[in-house]
Amino acid sequence: MIMSDTVSAAAIATSQDERIRQRAYQIWENEGRTGNPEDHWFRAERELANQGQERSDATVENAPPVNAVEAGSAATGEIPDERMAE
Repeated sequence: MIMSDTVSAAAIATSQDERIRQRAYQIWENEGRTGNPEDHWFRAERELANQGQERSDATVENAPPVNAVEAGSAATGEIPDERMAE
């Protein structure tokens, strides 16, 4: 089980590094293919971290009741009871 957790953590880190690399490349292109690669990398890290924070703030617990029911239904694949919508 420990090996599986290690592999999963490595895959997540690799995936995150790839997203940062792609965003840093976009920044480099948008700036006319000039500038410091480290600055682009750190900016990409900050932007992606901020996006992750915005996403984590949007939870079912913070949603209005109707949206919470819809989100919960979408996550479970269940169809909400029509009487709840009235």
